[in-house]
Parts: sequence; C-alpha cells; structure tokens
Amino acid sequence: MSKQEILAWSSLATSSSVVFFYVLIVFGWPDFLPDYAGLFTKIFFNLFWIAVVIEIALELGERKQKVDKDERDFIIEARGLQRAYNFLSFAVAVVVINWFLSDLFGEFSEVHSILGEARTTFHILFIVLFVSNLIKRTTQIYYYRQPV
Repeated sequence: MSKQEILAWSSLATSSSVVFFYVLIVFGWPDFLPDYAGLFTKIFFNLFWIAVVIEIALELGERKQKVDKDERDFIIEARGLQRAYNFLSFAVAVVVINWFLSDLFGEFSEVHSILGEARTTFHILFIVLFVSNLIKRTTQIYYYRQPV
C-alpha cells in the first residue's frame, strides 16, 4: 500500500468521523432507530484519533525520506478532485435552487420554509463540503485498488 493510499484511507476515516459527529450534534439521533449513539460515538471517536495518529506519523516519516508522487498518483488525485468538484457543484446548485423555491413555496409547505432558513442552509453546505471530500477519497481509494 502506497503512502498516498494510506493518506486517502486516513482522510476518509477522519472526514467520516467529522460528518458523523456533526450530524449527531446538530440533528441528533433519529427516533426511529434503536439508541446505539453511545456505541457509534465510541467507534467514530476511536477511528478519528487513530486516523489522526496515522496522518501525523506519515508526515513525520516524510521529513526523513521524501517520496514524490508519480504520474499515477497525479492522475488518481485528478479523478478524485473531478468527482468531488462535480458533486459539490451539483449540491450547491440544488441548495441555491431550493433557496429560491423556499421563498415561493415557504408559506405553503413547512419543509420548504425550514430548508430556506440560513441556519439550515449553512448546515447543509457544511455537510456537502465534507461529503465531497469523502467522494474524493473514496474515488482515490477505488483507483489505487485497481491493478496497474
């Protein structure tokens, strides 16, 4: 496993932990699911710290021996960035269109009025930002796992 793939895995773990904690803190645990919030919190907390330790260890090890990326790493990074950018552009466009629709239909529908609030829009955009990072890292991991 290359250094870039390890960084992709650790970044995927860190981002998924941040999204989990953010959704749990902002929106709470869903009522229709059994209450496993404590178990999931412990799992994602440990996952977050393990990923942070791995990233720090890789950065400290990089100072001793500098390993440059090759062409394959740049191509894989470009594919991940392309998919993340496409998702981010689409999601932001949906949020902006929804914002305009909430002005039109907000008085008729409670869902449109809630989604049109600035606070809700901020939470959605924050989650979209981290999900785009998850898409980028997942794409990178997929292409690193492909045979050369």
